[in-house]
Amino acid sequence: RPADQPDRRPDDQRDGEPLQSLLHVTVEHDRDDDAEDDRSDEHGAGLREVPPVRMQVERNRLVVVEQLLRVWHGTRQYRGGVDAAALLADLDEDQRRAVTTESTLVAVIAGAGSGKTRVLTRRVAYRLGTETADARHTMVLTFTRDAAGELRRRLFHLGLTDQITAGTFHSIAHQLLRQRWADRDETPRTIVNDRARIVAGLNEFGRGASRADLDAVVQEMSVASARGLSADGYLQAARRGDFRTLLDPEFVAGVLRAYQAAKRERRVVDLDDLLMLTIDALERDPQFADAVRWRFRHLLVDEAQDLNPLQHRLVELMSGDRGDLFLVGDPAQAIYGFTGSDPSLLIEVADRFPGVEVVRLPTNHRCTPQVVDAGRHVLRQSSVDTLIDSGRADGPAVVIRSHGDEHAEADTVAIAIALSDPGLVRHGRVAVLARTHATLGPIRAALESAGVAVRRRA
Repeated sequence: RPADQPDRRPDDQRDGEPLQSLLHVTVEHDRDDDAEDDRSDEHGAGLREVPPVRMQVERNRLVVVEQLLRVWHGTRQYRGGVDAAALLADLDEDQRRAVTTESTLVAVIAGAGSGKTRVLTRRVAYRLGTETADARHTMVLTFTRDAAGELRRRLFHLGLTDQITAGTFHSIAHQLLRQRWADRDETPRTIVNDRARIVAGLNEFGRGASRADLDAVVQEMSVASARGLSADGYLQAARRGDFRTLLDPEFVAGVLRAYQAAKRERRVVDLDDLLMLTIDALERDPQFADAVRWRFRHLLVDEAQDLNPLQHRLVELMSGDRGDLFLVGDPAQAIYGFTGSDPSLLIEVADRFPGVEVVRLPTNHRCTPQVVDAGRHVLRQSSVDTLIDSGRADGPAVVIRSHGDEHAEADTVAIAIALSDPGLVRHGRVAVLARTHATLGPIRAALESAGVAVRRRA
């Protein structure tokens, strides 16, 4: 924008702009703007601060001010009519503490069924409602697009009309990189999300190999990329015993090396590359890092127990030293270790983030005491302890049955459901949960043979 045409549009016309328009914008900062900023300060706009800028004097007469991130100055009233007291009405004491704590550096250890998503959503709404955070500078990192969408829906139903940024690690990293590539006049990279297709065509992998072999190699490559390891780095880590593998590390390293070369030749990147490229840019370019931290001043992370080392590093770089970070998760619910996730971010949170306030949610509001006790028993067998108790009344005992094979198991499930109350089945009150999709095949077939209608929900 020319220096003699400052941006005077109202807030609501700028809030919907794509992120790439917010970096490296030449602006005019005149005396009238200073006066407006002073008036804002008088009214207690506690979120304002001076944005990072670059200045260059040309021919001793022209000063170019390049503001790394354009953010509208001045007070902004919280819109949406959210009642802060109503946000807390249905929370228990521990949930209320997590939502209302004055600390901005917080880790919430949320046991199973303890209201993790509710606390995360209410924390966002409470800080916006009490004007201790700004929606335009608030970002929530999630693991799935569905989780990000659910967060937005809940905030909307709470009466929040201002839009926050919510997305997966990869989508946010891609957004930042697209903006950076545009700023530097670089050609955007093409993203491939099917790593197996490229690997299957590599001579180093071996044409004609089985699908199981392909899946196993791709899984090992995922472990390497989750740790930010090159082929040589993977080989060294495997030899040190940093992780267990059933494959020959030399073979995996060779495939990984060939895969990286194939991506360079095709000028493509995969999803994990998005994280590594973003981390590299944040580490190497202080101005880019300052701009990102200015844009996203309030950072919240969902399911923090499932972060891998790359995601750990990205969170650390994006949060910087501001101390405005809200982590939610439960080390006892870490389920992605096979892809390289590491729950140590939560286990060692006090060491990683000195001064963090740790809030525990020890009450399971979802399950009966019998179900919670069974879950604790399973965790103890895996040398994992969790401080969680049920907040509900007693229910029936948990029944555990074992069978000779998957078909006998499926027949037993089908018979039990066929003999249950037809009204429960008709109204969708009966569910079968399975660990993998493969397990559901025989169960679905057995249910259909027994005349039970099946509706797949997940």
